[in-house]
Amino acid sequence: MSNDPEAITVPRNRIFVLMDGVFVVQWEQNRVQELLSGRYRNFAAGSEANPITDFELNQLKSRRIVTEYNADLIYLHPTPDIVWDQPVRSFYLNTGLLRTERGVIEQALGRLTLLDAISVRQQERFVILRGPNGIPFNSFDEAEKIREMLIAHEPQVFQQTVVAFVEVLPAV
Repeated sequence: MSNDPEAITVPRNRIFVLMDGVFVVQWEQNRVQELLSGRYRNFAAGSEANPITDFELNQLKSRRIVTEYNADLIYLHPTPDIVWDQPVRSFYLNTGLLRTERGVIEQALGRLTLLDAISVRQQERFVILRGPNGIPFNSFDEAEKIREMLIAHEPQVFQQTVVAFVEVLPAV
C-alpha cells in the first residue's frame, strides 16, 4: 500500500515499455497512455512490449511519476500529465473513398459551392473532409450535420462518409 493517499494503484503487468522505449500504462484493452507525456496511443493485443524493470521504475520514481512499487503493484503519482491532461477530440469526416478519388469529391463539393467551407485532405489511404483551411470540426454534432447534408445532396459520392476523430493533447 502506498503512503500517498492520492496514488493511483495499477497492477504491475499493466505498465510496460514499448519497443520504441516509451513507458506506458494500459488503461483500456486497445489503448495505452504514455507516462511521460500523457499522450494516448493505440495498442493491439500481441504487440511487442517489455515488462518494466525495477531500474526503469526507479527512473520514473525520480520523475515523480511513480510513488512506490512492489512485485505486484505500481503506485502512480496523480500528476496533471496522467490524470488531468486529457486529450481533446478533433472531428473530421472520412469519406471512405480512396485517395485516387479526390477529384470526384472536389467536383461534388464544387457543385454544392462548398469548396471554401470544406477542406479536402488525404489521410493515409482515404480522403477526409475538414472545415475551412483544414481546421477540424468543433464537435461531433457539427460534423454530423455536414455529413447528413452531403449525403442528402450528393448521395452517390458521400454515402460511405462517417464522422471520425483523433485525440490530441490541448495546447499548453
